[in-house]
Amino acid sequence: MNYESPIVQSWGNLHSFFDLFFSKDINSQIELVSGDWRVQKLKNLIDSDPARVRWNLDEVCKQLELCISGRQARRLFKACTGIGIKDYAKKRRLDAAAQALRTTDSPVKAIAMDAGYVHVRNFTRCFLKQFGLCPTKFRRVRSERAAPDDLLGDGAEQRHIQEAPVIPVG
Repeated sequence: MNYESPIVQSWGNLHSFFDLFFSKDINSQIELVSGDWRVQKLKNLIDSDPARVRWNLDEVCKQLELCISGRQARRLFKACTGIGIKDYAKKRRLDAAAQALRTTDSPVKAIAMDAGYVHVRNFTRCFLKQFGLCPTKFRRVRSERAAPDDLLGDGAEQRHIQEAPVIPVG
């Protein structure tokens, strides 16, 4: 086992330090704060397979050669990112589900199963909590936003509309 020492981070000036903690974007906050190499390895694992639900953190720590227990990993992750490891994994799963809702026509039930939810009701409740809309409304709103852009785009829809024949008068 090779031990890699954590990288020392420079926080810059005082304004950037306060901007970091008062930022509303959690992803940028996590990226900036989580300088510990063990946290980065855990994040990379979660990001590589967001739909994976069951994690035995003790085994994961051994596989990644983090040299810490699962309990220590949870505390370190929370201290470095400000969010718990389970909450981070759930957020990533729901982000992947939202992307699937935007880009595919798959049923919500299939997307929920792909995101690791056995019951659609639990998926809907978590999705509503994170995004403020249930999955079907999220998809509908997303498609309504896309429609005006398409009409203003290259005019592909106008080519499919058949023009009515013009009848000369008189």
